Amino acid sequence: MQMGNERRSVLRRAMRILETIKDAADGLNLSEISRRSGVPLTTAHRIVSELHEWGALERDESGEYRIGLWLWEVAAVAPRSVGLHRVALPFMRDLFETTQRGVHLAVREKDQVVFVERFLSPETATDRTWVGARYELHATAIGLVLLAYAPPDLQEEVVTGPLAVPSWHAPVTERELRQTLAEIRRVGYATTLIRQEYLSVAAPIHGPAGTVVAALSLILPCTESYGPRLAHLQATARGVSRALGAPQGRTRLALPSDMRKGG
Repeated sequence: MQMGNERRSVLRRAMRILETIKDAADGLNLSEISRRSGVPLTTAHRIVSELHEWGALERDESGEYRIGLWLWEVAAVAPRSVGLHRVALPFMRDLFETTQRGVHLAVREKDQVVFVERFLSPETATDRTWVGARYELHATAIGLVLLAYAPPDLQEEVVTGPLAVPSWHAPVTERELRQTLAEIRRVGYATTLIRQEYLSVAAPIHGPAGTVVAALSLILPCTESYGPRLAHLQATARGVSRALGAPQGRTRLALPSDMRKGG
């Protein structure tokens, strides 16, 4: 029993180290890894050395560590993302070429949104949302879509829990979030502001069982009316849904009021 606990402890520390390095914008040296992860330096040195030997971490000439290609190879064969990515990629490329706006694809992993692919426009080339990035579900339009169609118990857990948001996001209350999720289910899409400069517009992607398995978003300048772009986005999401085997008629086109009026 004691040996099993020790192994679990080492595994938890290894996962903590990987999470720490993944969340860093740049590489980290051993001291930084130890400090940020809370793993003692000698233990961090041993674990990092083994991860580096396996290829899970890469080390540059300055001695800083980054996530290694081996982990990407493992993640690339994950059943939930590989089929979705293969099907969605040509649709995303068409949407990007049509709109010339940033395009993101994401899935839900427990109570977080995980981005699995993106196309960046020149305007959003500095976008910090990289492939593999995670955010709270309630902090982004694409996450709100996934939360709105998540199991009720998970929705309740998120809505009643701490509603922390990124620095660029306005504070949100439980009441506001409940109203937002209800509105998303009614109209079939979500919008959020990003740093007062851009608007993220997101729509759901349905799988073979008719449930929402992913979400797609467009990043637009706030000065641009999103109605016409929403039509492109929802058409693309429906195309991906059909290609994944979603039941016909499972999704519908919902247009903002300014577009219904021809604005």
